[in-house]
Amino acid sequence: MAAQGRVSFEVQVMRGSKWAISEVVPTEQTARNKAEELLKQKSTEGVRIVKESHFGNDSRRESEIFKQMKETERDEDFSITPVDDAPLCEQLSDYYETKARNTMARMFSKYLEKHEMTPLEMLHSHKSLKRALNLDTMVPSAVDKIASLHARATGTDSRKRKDIIYEAIDRIAARAREIDKKPLPELKGSTLDDVLAQIDTKSSDEEERRFLANVALARESVNWQGWLGKMAELLPMAKSAKDERARMMIDEMMSDILIAKTVIKDVIGVSKHMGDAVQRMLDLMEGKCQPTKFAAEELLELLNFLFANDLLPKAKSILFDRMERDLRSPVRLTNSDEPNADKDFFNVLLNRVVTDHGVIGDRPIAFGLTERWARIINLGGASGRRKAMEEVRDLLSSTTRKFVYLIAMYDPAGDPDLSDVITAQLKLFAAQLDTVQKIAPEAKTQRARLQEATQVQRLVLDSQLEESLRIMLANKFDTVVSDYLISNKVIERIDDPALPFRDRATRLVSFCAGGVLTEGKAKSIARESVVAYLRRKDFVTEFTVGIDDPSEKEKSIRDFYILLSKTGFDVRG
Repeated sequence: MAAQGRVSFEVQVMRGSKWAISEVVPTEQTARNKAEELLKQKSTEGVRIVKESHFGNDSRRESEIFKQMKETERDEDFSITPVDDAPLCEQLSDYYETKARNTMARMFSKYLEKHEMTPLEMLHSHKSLKRALNLDTMVPSAVDKIASLHARATGTDSRKRKDIIYEAIDRIAARAREIDKKPLPELKGSTLDDVLAQIDTKSSDEEERRFLANVALARESVNWQGWLGKMAELLPMAKSAKDERARMMIDEMMSDILIAKTVIKDVIGVSKHMGDAVQRMLDLMEGKCQPTKFAAEELLELLNFLFANDLLPKAKSILFDRMERDLRSPVRLTNSDEPNADKDFFNVLLNRVVTDHGVIGDRPIAFGLTERWARIINLGGASGRRKAMEEVRDLLSSTTRKFVYLIAMYDPAGDPDLSDVITAQLKLFAAQLDTVQKIAPEAKTQRARLQEATQVQRLVLDSQLEESLRIMLANKFDTVVSDYLISNKVIERIDDPALPFRDRATRLVSFCAGGVLTEGKAKSIARESVVAYLRRKDFVTEFTVGIDDPSEKEKSIRDFYILLSKTGFDVRG
């Protein structure tokens, strides 16, 4: 008991839902320092300071001058979900990128999905991040797992990787804590476009501006109720945003949201079976998914529009990854008792996603289909995967489809024996695709045939095939397209002498700018014709024949050169 006429300060701590006196100190500052220490302890649920003033005749007065409760979680409810790989984050900014957040979303899925919180929000909201870091084992378990994966991938000591990751976590936490004290433009009652415009005046560093913008977004989005509530706010903004950066920010958060296990089902509604769910997600990618029972129809309509117009590319990629996991899973494609039902459904799905232009969803879908077929025919291991790949290939109706499927199946980090098999088969099928007509057998027009042949060439150029193989195959298809241009007199037909000079020049440049040709011999043929026009002594005079108004002449020439710039040709000289 303190002496009469004096003041004391009781520092009380809550543990196990019960208050207990931790210490009695003589000054308020000492009490506050002690309270701050206690709040840092994992087991502390709350701290309060009670000021006790003592007077004569044993009278005293108590008053609570400080109280802070801390949200705690039971670690056992939030064990991490193992992952097979994780990106190496060398810079602090790498931890905020899509791949790193996707890894967080999967590892912390139990925690994040309970709170319906995205990794983007967790990283940019001090309160949300502090709450996650206060868990005793969730983050340390994740660091151990990631450090082991990194050590295995790089051949380094996992302890060093742990130190690097923990240092990054401390910096991320400090950054979130520091920005929490600072005012930022508010999204509420405004638009993301306006918020970005205001933030542009605060920093010249692009990464810092992006961080500030995401903090401003997270300050508002953490108050939106649940996944569907967040989507109800985000999707209309994505549709109306004028600043491309605003749409990209929304795409990032949507990619976090769509990783959650049930959210896409809540949007599109009930599906008949797993195969039907995959088909309906493919419909969604094409902007034509129809709502079923319990669908969030307004959100589905918005997603249909945004995906059809390719306004959410990262979110779309997440859904393709989701389809791959579904296809790899042991859940059957159908609910039918018919023995061949899953095989029949697989064929329908296969012919939908593997087209003459490529595999819809690229490698994730190609891998998922191959693993699904291995399950259907009950094959496992490396030899089973190869057998399944070859059977899927043989189910495809054209040589072009077989070729593009194998390109999608090539994984430079995968089984080298399988890569060798794919390489040999690609060379074989490329040799068979020796004319444009064979590459695009179903194309109805000359332009369509050229576009399809060029698309196959682009798939090769954009692939992860070994460099010498990629160059060899790309050159082979370039030769095929070049031969077609010459033998079918494509340029001569476009450059019709019966047409006015201006129309001929415009038609030729429009053909070159239309994405029909890739860089190579084929494009050189077209380039020579374009350059020949531009080097004509009286080009401007010939091009403006029939235009009397000088300003219209100038506009006509200017529009032509704008069109010319879209071809990417250097026609100087």
